[in-house]
Amino acid sequence: MARLIFTGLSPNAERDDLSLATSLLLRPWEWVHGPAVEKLERIISTRFDRAEAVAFTSGRGSLAAILEALHLPAGTGVLLQAYSCVVVPNAIHWTGNTPVYVDIEEETLNMDPDDLELKWTPACRVLIIQHTMGRPANMDRLMEIAKRRELIVIEDCAHALGATYHGKEVGTFGRAAFLSFGRDKIISSVFGGCAITHDAKIAEEMRAIRTREGAPKRWWTAQQLFHPLFLMMVKATYRIGLGRLLFVLGKKLRIISYSVHPAERTGSRPRAMSRILPNSLALLAIHQFEKLDRLNAHRRQIASLYTKELTGITGVTLPISEPNTAPVFLRYTLCTEHAVEMMQCARKANVRLGDWYRTVIAPAGTAKIASYTLGSCPTAERVALQTVNLPTEINVTPADVTRISKVIQTCV
Repeated sequence: MARLIFTGLSPNAERDDLSLATSLLLRPWEWVHGPAVEKLERIISTRFDRAEAVAFTSGRGSLAAILEALHLPAGTGVLLQAYSCVVVPNAIHWTGNTPVYVDIEEETLNMDPDDLELKWTPACRVLIIQHTMGRPANMDRLMEIAKRRELIVIEDCAHALGATYHGKEVGTFGRAAFLSFGRDKIISSVFGGCAITHDAKIAEEMRAIRTREGAPKRWWTAQQLFHPLFLMMVKATYRIGLGRLLFVLGKKLRIISYSVHPAERTGSRPRAMSRILPNSLALLAIHQFEKLDRLNAHRRQIASLYTKELTGITGVTLPISEPNTAPVFLRYTLCTEHAVEMMQCARKANVRLGDWYRTVIAPAGTAKIASYTLGSCPTAERVALQTVNLPTEINVTPADVTRISKVIQTCV
């Protein structure tokens, strides 16, 4: 039987990452407190033109801190794209603001500037620009509109660490930006994120917010350290029928955490999302940051191989990026009217394709909580039903690309 290929389940983890997580589990005195957070922030600051960097336990916690630090009037409109995760509008709600959804371009999966012009009202003060799946948005047009409408720009770089637009790093265009180091992101510390800004006052406010929220619990930190090790066990036992059972039990028994906390599906704010990044998870992030350029070069190579293998297949639309950009392809996203059938067919061939985002606001069932009005972003709604993601992470080989591509051709 062919090797099982996953899209997800701690995909970045290499042997050295697993060794580091194991070592840290055995050093509980380093779990929460230590110097690693400041070191990580210095690394990020250097990468982003000496910006101020403030690390939190999650990307959405970082976004919430940015919004809180802006001291916006209650109910301020925050423009964001549909075809996103509920954690983004949740952060807007948590800070007393109102999400205003903008449709996407079908070709790039990023915000449609023309629809932004239509959705803007004088009540809108903030624009969140998402770089979907690591493909930079149309910053020229979006920033021109933001300047004309006097909007504060926050870049959502959760998928896009290392991507560039016209040679400039995404995350350096607006007033602030946020990164995610979640389990399936460009680099991973299982949970983690960082807010970045060149505005010293905003940075000072965010540090005060982080101090108020405090440090995460030791059990929660240990849970994240164990996550990549547990997922390796899940992958290793999938073929003998135990992997899925282990995965379900791991979540039910709280051995591993949910990427989207159950409370977030109802709009509630888990305190763990906005705390200071613990020392041990900062060490995991630093270790992966040192490999960032290699990880992204691999993703780009794998993406180019998919394009070569899949070009010309009827009924499948391949990803398109803005000109003069360097995407990082967190995942290689196809669109097809037969998305569900393709994923089911691939599963029979031991290939688990990804389903970000199968609904206009993910996970399914959260659109109402996110204050999304059905029909307001028709392109995003349609594309969500057609999305299929192919893995690009470091453990995917050229041989895997050939195999996955043959499976897709068979399944169309």
